[in-house]
Amino acid sequence: MYRMPNVAGLGLSQFFQLSFNVKLARFSPFICLRIYLYLLGFLYFSLKRTDRMKILLCLNHVLRLNVKKQTSYLDSIKTFTGIFDHYFEKLIMAHRPLSKMIDFLRLRLHIKNKSYLDNVAKNGKGCIFVTGHFGAVEFLPLSLAMNGYKIALICRFKTKKLKEELIKRAREFDVVLIDASEPKVAFRALRAIKNGRILITECDEFSEWRPYPDKRISVFGHTVPQDRTLDFLYNRAKVPAFMGLMRREKRGFTLCIEPLADGRKDESLAARAWHRLEGYILNYPQQWYQWKDAATALSEYIIQDNKKKDTQEVPSISSECPVPSASLS
Repeated sequence: MYRMPNVAGLGLSQFFQLSFNVKLARFSPFICLRIYLYLLGFLYFSLKRTDRMKILLCLNHVLRLNVKKQTSYLDSIKTFTGIFDHYFEKLIMAHRPLSKMIDFLRLRLHIKNKSYLDNVAKNGKGCIFVTGHFGAVEFLPLSLAMNGYKIALICRFKTKKLKEELIKRAREFDVVLIDASEPKVAFRALRAIKNGRILITECDEFSEWRPYPDKRISVFGHTVPQDRTLDFLYNRAKVPAFMGLMRREKRGFTLCIEPLADGRKDESLAARAWHRLEGYILNYPQQWYQWKDAATALSEYIIQDNKKKDTQEVPSISSECPVPSASLS
């Protein structure tokens, strides 16, 4: 008999990737799997009240401060279903046959400004391709690989099984996976670029930022220590950099590609990438799923804001360190 695991000790990613859910992901019709994950996700957050409150407090704070909008109940529901959509996409990307995922994406994918990557591929010098925890990011590597681009990907694996599955799939498309938890991440990333690959990396994992000692950046109207990871890669690789975000649409996905830097100027790629991503987040807040991480990074500001309003206390956030920790991602 299958027993429901203890949710208290599991993060959302591990919870969605339990063995029973993986089995369902392999065979269930998409609509049934999506509904099941929605129900499971709302059950998870009904039990994890602290995590739920962090997400809602941060969402309310950011939208009120930046777009002068009060978050409605429907906005909150859409934000959580957007988070669940991410794990739906992660599960089918890892466990459905690759041929079916390619057919699925070919019918639904539109690439905006594809010529930027065509020029990179033609020159053979590689580039840095910055993305974030936004939209259907799980489909981004396959979307590029099935269009013939040579890619490398810096990523983190929450489960050993997921890592094994993705490594198998990566080999089929000559995709280089770089585990951010292993040694020599920067060296392997630079080598991949030197070999003419498009290096995909994310810029919005606040908990993994390596902050400058003397530089700060604006995040949703507040200043926090600026990450130097992307700057380190950019200043050594000296290749063009682009932002690519897989925006969910009603009938599919649009991969939006925009230039960030030309590889020649000595500028902060980290600052440019975050500011560009922030604009997308404010326009499509339900497609970003880093609200919990952002709540920790902005905890002191959220607490001050709530004290001013005298509406409620948020001790669950104040127990977290607001300064991002250090690791390459």
